[in-house]
Amino acid sequence: MDADLKLQLDALYKAAPASVMSIVGGLVALSIYWEQGIPAGLIAWFVVVAGVAVVHLISAGLRHYGLPRGFTTRHWARLVCGIYGTSGVAWGVGAALMILEGNAAQALVVCCLITGAVTVTFPAAVYQRAYNLFQFPALLLTCAGLFASGVPYSNALAIAGVLLCGTLAAMARGLGTQLTLALKLSRENSRLVADLQERKAALEAANRDLEIQTETDPMTGLGNRRRLMRVLRASSGALGVLLIDVDHFKSYNDTFGHAEGDTCLRRIADALSRSTIAGVTLVARYGGEEFAIVVDARDHHHVRAVAEAMRKTVEALHDEGGSALRRAVTISVGVALREASEDKTITQLITEADERLYEAKRAGRNRVHDGREQRANRAAVA
Repeated sequence: MDADLKLQLDALYKAAPASVMSIVGGLVALSIYWEQGIPAGLIAWFVVVAGVAVVHLISAGLRHYGLPRGFTTRHWARLVCGIYGTSGVAWGVGAALMILEGNAAQALVVCCLITGAVTVTFPAAVYQRAYNLFQFPALLLTCAGLFASGVPYSNALAIAGVLLCGTLAAMARGLGTQLTLALKLSRENSRLVADLQERKAALEAANRDLEIQTETDPMTGLGNRRRLMRVLRASSGALGVLLIDVDHFKSYNDTFGHAEGDTCLRRIADALSRSTIAGVTLVARYGGEEFAIVVDARDHHHVRAVAEAMRKTVEALHDEGGSALRRAVTISVGVALREASEDKTITQLITEADERLYEAKRAGRNRVHDGREQRANRAAVA
């Protein structure tokens, strides 16, 4: 299966930097035979060993960057088998020649180098074929050199080497299967995590959309009463609330029809929401032809100025070029203020703004009522 093979090759190439140890081992071998003049064959052996290690490192870099473009998983498998097989043969032949040419101490060092080589490359057991292509020739050719040499205990060492070769092959088979299974589980877990993250993001987006929908008035696009209450509950300190009612809206509806009435409300909502007056936190449709505005109150005069600006904005709508209004419309505004030192509840604020809205309508409409008269009267009585 190409998918499993790709996982094995990916894991195998992560261990590619270990190829440097082949160069180090080759240098150690050269150093212990230096006094014997280093025959040309030994130098050629080192060039092959080092060259294979360099090719392995370069191929790892190319694979990381997806080069060559036309290489399939099967191509990479053949290449890596060639690298491991060539390296194994080179090490086996070199070890056998060095054992035959050297003394007992040198032969022992060579045996240690070969044992270290098959140990360092054991992670390659994830792709058993490549690992066996290295360790079989490396160990068996070394054992052949031991059998042919006259060093002490060479036969015992050769038999131990053959047994080690078989043991490593059996271990590689079991470990390779387990590692491949672990890699497949890791890949599946990564896919599941990515899928869960994608689902989570989609769910969060859906929840945000749902929250927006549940807090948005579908006709005007403004926040609805639910959003208004959420914003008010989250506000603390000085706060201004404006309640707005469109004057004689029933007459507008009865005269021009409900479709024109809806257009009128949308134009008013658009005018209120486009306002750039400082301190406006939220413009919402309170219900019917009523709107609510939350103001980050600086003082009483600022809140009233916001309310007056909103009233004038709506009053001027009919005179704007391209207006969709069939006649001039006006609004009445009730203002409630909670100063920083006060402890008014949301209910008290809305009730106060509602009362002042109806005071504005009783006083003739198209005006702002903020309770200034009542405060003046209370101050006069006091």
